[in-house]
Amino acid sequence: MRLILVFLSLLWAQRMGIRFKDPVFSQIQVTKDVKYGENLSFTQAPVELFMDVYEPVGDTMARRPVIILIHAGSFLPPTLAGSAFGRVPIGTREDSGIVALCREFARRGYVAISATHRLGWNPSASTQELRAQSIIQAVWRAVQDARALVRFLRKDAATTNRFRVDPNRIVMGGSSSGAYVGLHVAYLNRPEELDNPKFKLSDGTVFVDTTAPGMDRGTGPNASSNAFEGGSGHPGYPSNIQAVLNLGGALGDTSFIQNENIPVISLHGVQDPTTPYTSGIVITAVGNLPIIEVFGSYSLTQKLIEKGNQTQLLPDFADDLPFPGLYPWQGVGFEPFGWYNNSSPAEKERARRYVDTVLWFAAPRLFKVLDLPVIEQPIASLASEIREFFDNFSHAEDAVESFSIYPNPAFSPLVSIVHQRLAIQKVELYTPIGTKLAEACLASPSLEYVWALPSELPTGLYVLLVRTEKGIAAKTWSYLH
Repeated sequence: MRLILVFLSLLWAQRMGIRFKDPVFSQIQVTKDVKYGENLSFTQAPVELFMDVYEPVGDTMARRPVIILIHAGSFLPPTLAGSAFGRVPIGTREDSGIVALCREFARRGYVAISATHRLGWNPSASTQELRAQSIIQAVWRAVQDARALVRFLRKDAATTNRFRVDPNRIVMGGSSSGAYVGLHVAYLNRPEELDNPKFKLSDGTVFVDTTAPGMDRGTGPNASSNAFEGGSGHPGYPSNIQAVLNLGGALGDTSFIQNENIPVISLHGVQDPTTPYTSGIVITAVGNLPIIEVFGSYSLTQKLIEKGNQTQLLPDFADDLPFPGLYPWQGVGFEPFGWYNNSSPAEKERARRYVDTVLWFAAPRLFKVLDLPVIEQPIASLASEIREFFDNFSHAEDAVESFSIYPNPAFSPLVSIVHQRLAIQKVELYTPIGTKLAEACLASPSLEYVWALPSELPTGLYVLLVRTEKGIAAKTWSYLH
């Protein structure tokens, strides 16, 4: 019984966490279809702009940091994006990985927003420079919309205060093309950047005509003071952001980066075929046609460091490799944290583990660069399987004392689980806060099981559950690699 009480107290002690780093809320409320702006589309038709807002239930904090996450989809409408990538859903506010991240950031105490922007360009244009012009114009429209969204939030904070956001702690980013938007909101902010020969046709015409309808200052009540702000709504409020969460995005040119003091937290699949990890020519999703050279997470982080934009991460994250604020997924391509209608259960579970990796890497770094307060709160309730373990612990006393894991700690994701008396039927691996990472059912129950755990499992403390005919047993297990 002493062993049981010690183990229970160990797990219970792990239930305290730090708001904004750990999931301290168990319930989330979602406000769908919040209109934040309007403008003219790619085809010059009027279009309204919407977002979904995720908030923790029961939160009393007056001002919460906000994270805006924008979906992938190569700036194409959802039907075309789905056809181009062969995956659905993609290119919407309902993209699985974006929704999962919004929910998890809300559980940590953020106001999280899944937003879309104006979509559309001509990937089948006859020449590379016309394709380049078309997609740069699409980026420009999206950046204008994203700035309107930031202004919407600051207007809300100054007036109705519906969403209780902290106007001085706004993060923007997203996945792939959505990350492009956050990066360009942060760093595309000087007129001369549009005058770069790289962003002109061969006859000298600039790609972005800031007097063209839908790409200009706007008119009427949406008119802004300059074209960089655009006419998508809520003029008169600042559109600056404090940080970027870049999941596989890129910048049109690293010359955009000056000392804006906007740190970027990046995670990027090194083998991403859609956006280069370093630099390279992006190609169309259909036809593999060249478009324009861009600079992915590795290259842009190099430039950020050179200009002093990552210093807020120091000294805490000086040991990040290859650079502070950058996490490369080796051997991984586009959007590993996403899953789709045709994904298998195993693929969905794998994607959820990548969601956990994003949170594990991004949450403490955003905590640092946003200078968030240390607020200790109980971690949200554990998964039902862990709660079942607590509820039925008295029935599993013998099982607990007879169950061993070798090695512990382990330096490779291969472990041997041995029970002295009872046949093992199923094994499960959880984080200490109850997120299931893996499970295995034994076709033939046995006293010993050698388990090959996921190769990308991060270093940390885990809870390993064993199910036998007598009930559930659990022990902590450490993984060091």
